[in-house]
Amino acid sequence: MGIALALIFGICVGIILIYFIVFLDFTKKQNNETQNINNEIQYMIDNMSPRELYIHKVSQNNLVWDERTNTYIKKME
Repeated sequence: MGIALALIFGICVGIILIYFIVFLDFTKKQNNETQNINNEIQYMIDNMSPRELYIHKVSQNNLVWDERTNTYIKKME
């Protein structure tokens, strides 16, 4: 009985360790993906002309993306 209980406990600990390692790997991949997206956005902003940058900033404050029409519409407050 004691050996079976120790074996079951060992299996449970092993499963928890495997899930922990998989979760850490998933988190690492997500962080890398987020960093790549941030780098692409920063590259696009760095290459914008002053006019495009101003339009972008104004759009962020006054416009929202409408999924239904796939366009920017004026923000309703």
